[in-house]
Amino acid sequence: MLALIAVLGVAAELIEPLGNALKGQQLLGGSFAALVAFILFDAISESDAEPKEIPGVYVFAGRDQLHEEFREAFESRRIRIDFSGFTMETLLEALAVPLGRMADREVRAVELKLCLIIAHLNLPMGLPGGLVPVPRNGDSDTTGYFFQDSPENRERMREEFTRRNWSRLKEMLNAVQRRNPHLAISCELRESPQTPGWKLYVLNQEKVFTTPYGIERDRIEWRGSHYDILDTKGFAQLYGRARYIGWDLRSKSRQTKQIAELHMEWHRNLWMKLAENKPERPVISDPRWTRPASLNVPS
Repeated sequence: MLALIAVLGVAAELIEPLGNALKGQQLLGGSFAALVAFILFDAISESDAEPKEIPGVYVFAGRDQLHEEFREAFESRRIRIDFSGFTMETLLEALAVPLGRMADREVRAVELKLCLIIAHLNLPMGLPGGLVPVPRNGDSDTTGYFFQDSPENRERMREEFTRRNWSRLKEMLNAVQRRNPHLAISCELRESPQTPGWKLYVLNQEKVFTTPYGIERDRIEWRGSHYDILDTKGFAQLYGRARYIGWDLRSKSRQTKQIAELHMEWHRNLWMKLAENKPERPVISDPRWTRPASLNVPS
């Protein structure tokens, strides 16, 4: 529309009959050039009024979009995934399809590296933790809860999630290595004393995605008993209209690159510190995946 008006404006100046005809129209108010200027100004004003997207910033409302980013990351020749979180539950969900494709030789990677930081669950922690009802005060009908460490819930998380997820991941890597014996695979877990408030995913040292853990009261059953806990929800939490946010180190925006770099450096620093400072009683006794002897390739 703007292009057509601009062309007519130029033509009106060059072709006298056309100019006279256009200026004679009541719609144009006697000044075609003024109309063009007005429409252009209005279009620019509307454009400025729209929120501007920042290049390299991602806002996802669901896990499907994050999983698509994982699939794209696995198209690289050299793949590296860095993670920080509680038990790797959502990470394994994101890895399932791309690792399956890798096992089916649908990607042409030559190297896969996983650097995973998980929560150490053998020491007391407040979150997730146990809940104890507060005694009623006088005639008040309302009551709350005291939060405290829950050894029972930590045991449940260790057995049902952390160790089970680690076994599952090793099986997935075994399947990949079995079909791709020349693929270089390295995978290591390190346990952190920090209680994670957010999950962090770094894909190929280029893109960073993060999402907060939700806090919800729950009731669990473990070894025949029931417990009230204050849980850290990793699934199905949505605050506002976003669930995951991300930044691209390759963005042309300086601020976006700095935010991505900050998260990567945070993970890199913690990873290095945990190489020197280890738990006395680790949850995972074999924190490094090793190639099964049956899959060794003769030199």
